[in-house]
Amino acid sequence: MPLIYCITNGNKKILRENQAFLSALQTHFGTAFQCYNSADPEAARSFIHQLNDQCTHLICVGGDGTFNIIVNSVCTHPDPNFSPIVGVLPNGTGNDFYRSAGFPKKYDFFGAIVSGQFENIDLGILKTEEQTRYFANITDIGFGGAVVLQLQNFRKRFGPNFSYGLAIIKTFLQYKRPQVQIQSAHFQYEGELLLAAFCNGDIFGDGLYIHPGACINDGELKLTLLGKVSLFDYLKNVMKVKRGFQIKHPEAHYLAVSFPIQVKSANEFLHAETDGEYIGGQSFEISLLPARLKMLPVKFRN
Repeated sequence: MPLIYCITNGNKKILRENQAFLSALQTHFGTAFQCYNSADPEAARSFIHQLNDQCTHLICVGGDGTFNIIVNSVCTHPDPNFSPIVGVLPNGTGNDFYRSAGFPKKYDFFGAIVSGQFENIDLGILKTEEQTRYFANITDIGFGGAVVLQLQNFRKRFGPNFSYGLAIIKTFLQYKRPQVQIQSAHFQYEGELLLAAFCNGDIFGDGLYIHPGACINDGELKLTLLGKVSLFDYLKNVMKVKRGFQIKHPEAHYLAVSFPIQVKSANEFLHAETDGEYIGGQSFEISLLPARLKMLPVKFRN
């Protein structure tokens, strides 16, 4: 018998169609279905860590940030046998992972849960001197991390939608490319960095195909490296990136890299983000955990 928990973002109003889905789960599963609503990420992590291995499904009702909480909570759960089937019911602003994974606009969540079907997906892992983070979609070191840092400040005053544009503009005006070294067993780069996106999926930043073709279950980690690329060059190509085309520039590289891979700066503090969650440091190690997480199947069929 499934034991299902839904984690919802207390800062977001649940869409009507998602409310109907939650009601259907409640009707069908009764006490075997519970919904936890919280605006506090730490409280949500604590709640998930208290669940036991009888939990069969852990469903996020939210966006990339809420799903990121589920991913990290499962991977850091005190019980190594805790391995529920996870899913994300899109209720956020960007929903980039949902699109990155390839879920269709109309998806039979109810049927997929009742069937018990799942697929295994890869997870990225990022380590700094002090922290370890897991990511299902993309980690970005450089410009994207700086945007997320500004976004945290603006959200408190202007709300989520207007803040994103303001954060990009302010970062655009202030950002200076740091000098970095990037190294793995078969790849080395040293020079200026606009951004280095380590991609399990291919879409981030509210619909930007940062690495077209990156796949969440192929056992590969992709790297989009924009070195000495000006912000003006990047912005000139944004519409192409939104349509799924690569940037044509001598300092733009799209690579499949061996892992682990290190990114560090000798003298500068680097900004980064893991699926929208800010993290900073001078040294990062990025790797991949193949088939680490069970997820509702992207191409579920009755």
